[in-house]
Amino acid sequence: MCDLLHRASLVCKLWHQLVYDPDLWRRIDLKYQHKVTDTQLLTLTQISDRVTHIDISDTHNLTSEAVEHALKWCTHLRSLHMSRGYKLSDGVLEVVGQNCHRLQTLIMDGCYKITNRGLLKMAEGCPDLRKINLSRCSYRVTDDGVLAVAENCPRLREVILAYLSEVTDTSCVRLCEMCPDLEVVTLMFSGVSEKGVRALTKLRKLKVLDISSLPGISPADVASLTQYCPDLEAMNVSLNPQIDDACLLQVVKYGRKLHLLQCVSCHVTDHFMSEVGKYTKTLKNLDIGWCQEVTDNGIRTLSATCQSLRYLGLIRCDAVTADAVEELVAKYPQITYSTFILESKKLIERARREGFMFNDDQVNMLV
Repeated sequence: MCDLLHRASLVCKLWHQLVYDPDLWRRIDLKYQHKVTDTQLLTLTQISDRVTHIDISDTHNLTSEAVEHALKWCTHLRSLHMSRGYKLSDGVLEVVGQNCHRLQTLIMDGCYKITNRGLLKMAEGCPDLRKINLSRCSYRVTDDGVLAVAENCPRLREVILAYLSEVTDTSCVRLCEMCPDLEVVTLMFSGVSEKGVRALTKLRKLKVLDISSLPGISPADVASLTQYCPDLEAMNVSLNPQIDDACLLQVVKYGRKLHLLQCVSCHVTDHFMSEVGKYTKTLKNLDIGWCQEVTDNGIRTLSATCQSLRYLGLIRCDAVTADAVEELVAKYPQITYSTFILESKKLIERARREGFMFNDDQVNMLV
């Protein structure tokens, strides 16, 4: 990239001015640029003294030291994306806390060298932080790190803490106390249980919630969420087999703005499918994959009674027959039905459009 810019700058004086115009380099997006080097990053971040956005996600060659040095120039930074920065350490967060006081978005999922110490340094210097993603940052991110963020960043709107087994109810309770404006919360595969989910009822502005695969939560606490969080629009409770029909019907009944509900591998039966249409006028997307007690009767009743429905996920609902799905696809064209067979057919058609050739035996084997 830098070589190309250098060659372009040699064409004429005008091109040179355009290439190095600081206003064109306020956003630096190097995502997926696997060959970008430390020197190139440093060159790009020094063209403008008002860089507001940097994305170095999946740039595996960059060292932590180079990123630290580059960020020292970026005092106007608002957004920093560093997903899967496997070489990045706490030093990056320390520099952010020292220099990037206007930061609002910090995305660093998969940065497994990050620890609580770095989070504390960052949080102390970034009081205006609105969004943070710490998913898959390893066992070294615990309640201590999340508490530092909660207590220093009260303007948080979105917090993503997926796959952090050492983050527990302590973090969830403190976030709900200190960050009342939270709108998006993701806790999937974390250490949160009943007490943490109960604390979520304090978030009256909550719109999107993912509490999938939390074995310690109770149906009663989940059922009450839409009563206390009236703005909830999307909810994922998948991989919680204790979540049953009664719980989900309560969620839908009070979720007046709920348009997406994911309950893969929950204890869903035809009873829920036949009743849900009576309680909602907003539900558009419902995923009940791997719910083995849902049958043809259930999806027929749902399709007929839930007028707002536009998508129904049925992957590995083994009691649902292909004939019933084909019948409903024809009868309710406004609804997209998702099964293993239908998705396989879509992939085959897409491959054909892109020039791949299949014979009948290959197609029959796939679907």
